[in-house]
Amino acid sequence: MRQATGFVVQQKRTPNGPEPAVIHTGDCTMIEGTPHRIGDHDARAALTDPNIEPCAFCRPDSELGILD
Repeated sequence: MRQATGFVVQQKRTPNGPEPAVIHTGDCTMIEGTPHRIGDHDARAALTDPNIEPCAFCRPDSELGILD
């Protein structure tokens, strides 16, 4: 697990409204905007929400052992 870097949630707002939030590993280079740090438990819980997506680049779902 990534205890040192943790995970982050990225929320995007657009002129058409908010887009689904994205969960990243804490060291992902694809994070945009102002991310909010979260722990392993919160990242796992967030990834069960259908309105939240895992980053396709850093794959936090794989890091946490959550597979489709």
